[in-house]
Amino acid sequence: MKSRSEVKVYKSLSRNSVAEEYAKTLEEMYLDVVSVPMFDDISTLIDEWGIEWFHQETQDEIAWTVITCMMNFINQTGHELSHVLDNEQFKFYAEVQERICLGKEATIFKDDMGVPSIIEKDMDFDGLLDD
Repeated sequence: MKSRSEVKVYKSLSRNSVAEEYAKTLEEMYLDVVSVPMFDDISTLIDEWGIEWFHQETQDEIAWTVITCMMNFINQTGHELSHVLDNEQFKFYAEVQERICLGKEATIFKDDMGVPSIIEKDMDFDGLLDD
């Protein structure tokens, strides 16, 4: 049986309004989760999505789960979604998965400020790596 987590490579990615609406829904869910400030462990419920958590670590895990759902959706359907996403953090992971599904390298790099970027094979690595 074929693994659903196996990367599928497409010649090109397609655009689909239903897929784009689904991506916007996932983005909204992601934003609702990450926008809740967590200073102390408190019970938090987002009624709209039926998502509840108590610890900061759980909030982070829920946010990552939403990201992986979006990435797997791109992998399974071959739809391009990054062009409709507004949140840079969420969009970044869509771009990573789109590159992977097109058979391109997608090495992730975070700078000193924690801002992620994709290192492309032909990118200039000077100044990015420690000596």
